[in-house]
Amino acid sequence: MIKNRLLTSVAVIAVFLIAYYGRRIVDHLFDIQIQSYYLRVFYAYSFWVIPTAVFVFFTEKRHGFSRILGLDRGIGKALLFAGFAVSPMFISSAIAGSVNPDVYNFSEGGVHAFQLVSKTIFAGFFEEYLFRGFLFGLLFLRYGWGFIPASVLGAFVFGLGHIYQGNTLSETAGVFAVTAMGAVWFAWLYIEWDRNLWVPVFLHVFMNASWTMFEVSDNALGGVGVNVFRIITIAITVVFTIRKGKIEGRKIGKNNLFFSTPING
Repeated sequence: MIKNRLLTSVAVIAVFLIAYYGRRIVDHLFDIQIQSYYLRVFYAYSFWVIPTAVFVFFTEKRHGFSRILGLDRGIGKALLFAGFAVSPMFISSAIAGSVNPDVYNFSEGGVHAFQLVSKTIFAGFFEEYLFRGFLFGLLFLRYGWGFIPASVLGAFVFGLGHIYQGNTLSETAGVFAVTAMGAVWFAWLYIEWDRNLWVPVFLHVFMNASWTMFEVSDNALGGVGVNVFRIITIAITVVFTIRKGKIEGRKIGKNNLFFSTPING
């Protein structure tokens, strides 16, 4: 049993790495150039979805694709919770920032507006699907990894994926730290909300939107003012989720920090 979990864990990580870095490797080897922005987005995310979806389909067929990834949970509840929690960030961004002109820019066939959608909705959904639903979710829920190793592994890669936003060493380190901690936070919310992937998805989308629709910062690090309201948003989710856990029973116990018991459904 332990040997099987080890092999499947290695397979999960291998598929994740293929999905996450596959496009870059293919582009480098074959010098692929796609002019259409729409096609580039579709092309990029297809690398994330196809190998992971195929893996889940064949290895978790009896549980169902949407169920094992947490996509069958309540969308409405997640939407309301995320909207309420992120409202301080939207309000502060609207006051302190300026409206991104791309919000109303439908020139060039609507490419600019589509870029806004890509940076908010697409980025939020597909990053949560790949990092929380697939990598963290399978390792923690199905293959016996504890919350700490499963979330830290994803957080490390997630943080590395955002360091391009830094222009100096200190800024790069700050971006890495913020995004990595955010990944652990999203993983915690995912489990505490009964494996509802829509909770981190909508939080991710709304937080991205508050920074993209209103120009407040060039990277994920942000300034003091906007970070105050980001902390308020995080605090709302933590307090609300802890209170919810006390009523319904917490999903992550002390026994699940380093090793977990695989779910059966």
